[in-house]
Amino acid sequence: MAKRDDILATATRLFGEYGYHAVGVDRIRDEAGVSKMTLYHHFPGKEALVEAVLAKRHERFMASLRAAVDACPTHQERLRAIFDWHARWFSSEHFHGCMFIKATEEYARQPEALLALSRRHKDEVAALVEEVLSESEAEGEAVPGLARLVQVMLDGMIVNAYLFGAEAVDDAWAALAPLLGLDARPLAREGEVDWARP
Repeated sequence: MAKRDDILATATRLFGEYGYHAVGVDRIRDEAGVSKMTLYHHFPGKEALVEAVLAKRHERFMASLRAAVDACPTHQERLRAIFDWHARWFSSEHFHGCMFIKATEEYARQPEALLALSRRHKDEVAALVEEVLSESEAEGEAVPGLARLVQVMLDGMIVNAYLFGAEAVDDAWAALAPLLGLDARPLAREGEVDWARP
């Protein structure tokens, strides 16, 4: 499976940096150091490769985010960890925006499989936020809506950090933190972002 992993890593790096339509399978093949036959043996077409990249990206993203949350003992620290985790990603050399949003935009919501992967990713981020928010009795019935609002805010932060730089989210964070019952001290940007390496 080493060749398949090489292809996936190369495709993830190139798609992340340059987008999906700008990168052809020949470039992926050349940079991965495999033959066209090997590439098509593992991935019958470009869309299949994009799907595999997004599925792997989702798996690594959620495992890392979940680990950051689970490492914190209190509700407030767990909620804060979600934002600090994103801030570290925004400050890393491997940050090139959201691969799921890019895929949805570039493929104009077709094929359905790519849209489904992107929806699943956003839904699972919202579900994790909802899980953390539900640990606080203060939120009550508002939890699902608030969780979706946080997920939307995170997506906005991703876009702004990509367009304007990691610090572009600071004002939004300062306004959002008190609404979530968190202190507004600056987000923690130091730390490793291993999951984002292709």
